[in-house]
Amino acid sequence: MLFKIAIVVLPVFVLIALGFISSYLHLFTRHLVDGLAKFCQDFGIPFLLFFNLAILDLSSAFNIQLLIFFYISMILSFIIISCIAFFIFKQPYNNSIILGFCAMFSNGVLLGLPISELAFGANSLFINYTIIIGHAPLCYLVGITFIEVAKIKNNSYLIGVKRSLKAILLNNLTIGILLGIGFNLFKFEFSATTEELLKFGTSWIIPISLFTMGGVLYHYRVSKDYKIPATIISTSLLIQPSVVYLLGSQFSNIDINYLRNAVIMAAMAPGLNAYFFANMYGECRDVVATTILTSTVLTVFSSTLWIYFLY
Repeated sequence: MLFKIAIVVLPVFVLIALGFISSYLHLFTRHLVDGLAKFCQDFGIPFLLFFNLAILDLSSAFNIQLLIFFYISMILSFIIISCIAFFIFKQPYNNSIILGFCAMFSNGVLLGLPISELAFGANSLFINYTIIIGHAPLCYLVGITFIEVAKIKNNSYLIGVKRSLKAILLNNLTIGILLGIGFNLFKFEFSATTEELLKFGTSWIIPISLFTMGGVLYHYRVSKDYKIPATIISTSLLIQPSVVYLLGSQFSNIDINYLRNAVIMAAMAPGLNAYFFANMYGECRDVVATTILTSTVLTVFSSTLWIYFLY
C-alpha cells in the first residue's frame, strides 16, 4: 500500500528533480531559471488561482471550521519556531520572525494541489482552493506586521499594519485571489468554450512551476548548520498537519474526505515564498534555502505516510 501511494505522489517530485538535474548539468541556465521563475510567480500561478477561484462554487466549498483549524495550525507553527529561534537559538528578532514565517508557509500550491489531486482526485480540490484564499495573505500579514511594527519607535501600531496591508495587496498572488473571488461573487461567467480553453491553458502551469522550482532549488546557497532547519522541518511536516488532523477529528465532525485535503496542505514543505520573504529583509536566506531544499525532498516520504494514514 505504501509503495502504491509513493508511486502516486512521485511524479510531482520527478518534475522537481528534472529541474534540479537540468540546472546541475547547465541545460537550464541561471538566466532561464530566474526568467521562468519570475513568469510563474508573477503571472502563471496568480492566473491559475484567479481562474480556479472564479469557477469555484463558493456556496458549497467553504467549511469555516476546517479553515479555522488550518489557520490555527499555521499560526501555532509560526509561534513555536519564532519562540524557539529567539529564546533557544538566540536569533535576532527579525530572523526569528522570518524563520517562523518559513515554518507556517506550506507549499500548498506547487505541492499540495498536485499531490491532493493525484491522491484524492480532482473533485476534492475545492478544499485546497478555499484554504489557498487566505493562506498567502494571512502568512504575509502575520510576518510583515510583526517585523514592521518592531521598527516603529514613536509612531503607532496602525502604521505597521498599514505597511503590511500595502505589501500584501500589491502581491501578485493576492491580486489573483481577489480577482478570482470578485469574478465569482459578481456572478460573472466564462462561456463554455472559453472555460474549456482556459482549463487547457492553465493545465501546464503547475508542471512548469515544479520544474522551475527544481532549478531554483539548485541555485540556493545552503547553510552548514542544520539545527534550525531540522526544527522547522519537524514542525512543518509533522506538527502542523497533526494539529489540523487532531482539531478536525477530535473537536469537530468534519468529513474525513474534506479533512484529509487540509491535512495534506498543512503537511507540505515550506514554499518558495518563504525564501522570497527572507530575501525581502536580507536575512536567513541560507537557513531558509536549506529548509526548503531538505524538506521538499523529505516530503516525498512524509506525504506518502500521511496519505497512507488518512486512507
